[in-house]
Amino acid sequence: MLIAQLAHLDTAEVNYSLLSPQVINDAQLLNGARKKQFLVCRSILANLLKQYCQIANLPMMIIGDNRRPCFLEPHLPDFNISHSQDWVAVAISLNGKVGLDIEVARPRHNYVNVAKNFFADEEYQWMLKQSDTLTAFWQLWTLKESALKLYAKGVWQIRSVKVDIENQLINAPFGQDFYYQYQQIGDIHLSVNCDAPIKQLVLQS
Repeated sequence: MLIAQLAHLDTAEVNYSLLSPQVINDAQLLNGARKKQFLVCRSILANLLKQYCQIANLPMMIIGDNRRPCFLEPHLPDFNISHSQDWVAVAISLNGKVGLDIEVARPRHNYVNVAKNFFADEEYQWMLKQSDTLTAFWQLWTLKESALKLYAKGVWQIRSVKVDIENQLINAPFGQDFYYQYQQIGDIHLSVNCDAPIKQLVLQS
């Protein structure tokens, strides 16, 4: 099972009772929106673990490869965090690892050039054939980003991720298994990638 939750920073509440003193202290080093983002994401993560895994408090976290957060204890569920403008999302996987990316739908005046330079020609041509090319761009972009985040790779490797939407395939030299889902929820483009089949995706907001 894969569980993801979306939240807007203006309306999200932080459940401090689920957070450790260390997390709260770490938040004090941040300012403004970054602090709220940090606390909201960890509160969501803690709540999902409590709801689906009966874990009472947020476990100890460390920074792994490419600054990807993970739990210190490897037997705990994998998770991933994404943010775009005033929105955040958190996903936990009860089976395998997960990569998550969200993007708020917004104008991007040079997106066709970005796609031409950073997407494979087959992806670029698919995008141009869609009735809404900007939506198609964000779909490809979030799928690529979530694939990169699944294996803790950086956005500079985005060219190496090949997305074949018509055949529902993703390939990249750094990983063998990519099982993905894409959804548009209002103005949010959301993609998840897992290294195990996604038997069920629960999306909360």
